[in-house]
Amino acid sequence: MPETMSARRSFRPWVVVLLVLCLAVAGGIGGWLVFGRESGERCNGLLGNEGLLKTVTAAGTDRPSTCAELGDAITRATTGGEPGRHTVAQARAMKSVLYALAPAEGHRVELDPALRPSLASALADYGADVYARLHSLDPAYTTKAGAGIPPWQDAQGVHMAVDYIHLLNVLTAVGEDPEAYAAVRTAVARTAERDLASVPVGAVGDAAEAPAMRGARALGALNGVAATVEERLEDDKSRTWRTRVAESLLASSADAPAGNGPLTSTWLRDLRATAPEARADFVDAQPVEMIRIWATERGAGEAASQRLRSSAENSSTAAANEAERALGK
Repeated sequence: MPETMSARRSFRPWVVVLLVLCLAVAGGIGGWLVFGRESGERCNGLLGNEGLLKTVTAAGTDRPSTCAELGDAITRATTGGEPGRHTVAQARAMKSVLYALAPAEGHRVELDPALRPSLASALADYGADVYARLHSLDPAYTTKAGAGIPPWQDAQGVHMAVDYIHLLNVLTAVGEDPEAYAAVRTAVARTAERDLASVPVGAVGDAAEAPAMRGARALGALNGVAATVEERLEDDKSRTWRTRVAESLLASSADAPAGNGPLTSTWLRDLRATAPEARADFVDAQPVEMIRIWATERGAGEAASQRLRSSAENSSTAAANEAERALGK
């Protein structure tokens, strides 16, 4: 018995060595699985998506090897020198990129954080298309949303459309970065303002209410996106997400207000004057507040103004609920 125990004691160090070696080998394999395969799976697998890479390098861009480089390539492939104006090729590239982000319609989109700012910048440049798709009241954007349907051109320029739920999923993934969400929301708000500015002074009835409803629905859908982002974030991040959105909305306009019209500028001034702890709710109320400001500037009577505000509130609430339901599936 003592001899057996002695043998065990003498053998034990070798067992330890072998165990350490096995762990090292296993660790090496695990590291290879995580990092060695990174070239195909990092950036949510997009760096291995040959169709996407072909799209973003078609204009002569080098093949990206990192997620940040892919974001830069997407920006170059989808946007041009004039903000909001695109060629058919650029719009086609944008549509291809958006559909490449998820394998199936309605599939939840996962994004590498490094990709969110670039995608937000590109989506903001397509603010008019995002706006139209979010309010879902333009039949052209509904009938031409399919993945295989190319962009189209009319007197206003080139347009592209994607499936509504797919766009919501992309916006939710992008929007986990509060600055990125704020960039898209700013672009949509500016488009809503331009839509309202097109209404002739003195217009009543549907001529005034239709643009108000479009803007309220688009911004309401973004409220639904915001609610979903908060729900998906960890508690500590969720608590600060809306605060950072409000701060980003203010910061983005402070140094470059040229893109804001008087309506958006007034709303931002009111946001800045709001107590920090109340700004999140003020952002949620943007669809109604913008209509209130617009009706006041137009000199609408109290009855007409109240009717427009009620319509905006109903439209934005319905759109927010629709977006949340769609994203919850």
